[in-house]
Amino acid sequence: MEQAEKNKNKIINCLLIIEFGLLILAAYFIIETVQLPDIPPLIKETIALATTRKPETFTELYFEDHINLPNKIIRDKVYRFSFTIHNLENTDTNYPYEVYIDVKGDKEFIDRGSVFVKNNEYITIDRSYMLTTPSGKVKIEVLLVDQNQSISFWLEK
Repeated sequence: MEQAEKNKNKIINCLLIIEFGLLILAAYFIIETVQLPDIPPLIKETIALATTRKPETFTELYFEDHINLPNKIIRDKVYRFSFTIHNLENTDTNYPYEVYIDVKGDKEFIDRGSVFVKNNEYITIDRSYMLTTPSGKVKIEVLLVDQNQSISFWLEK
């Protein structure tokens, strides 16, 4: 019986030690939480980024009917194409854009403008142009200025 009593006391002592350790650990976490404002901003930002889900934001820029974009240069022919801006930035956005012909690094502007697109909506812009002095190879480019995003296609003789 005496051995059983000793084992019982050991178990009770172990449980008391575990409870005491848990109490100390809980007190530590409470103290650290209260002192959270004293954490350096970089660590606060890291914690916020690690524990907060931010929605992905981006803008889609693409040519409509990209399969049928012109690819041959024919003098004095009017070429037409359309491009779409789809706003997925989670906020209404103004998009300044430029459309130009790149001839060996020189830009000939077809159009410059700006369009306002509400969040999760899109706008399609139709453009036409004429090449009066065809060269070997030219690139038609659409640039979203503030997004540093562009699309293009090539025309050859």
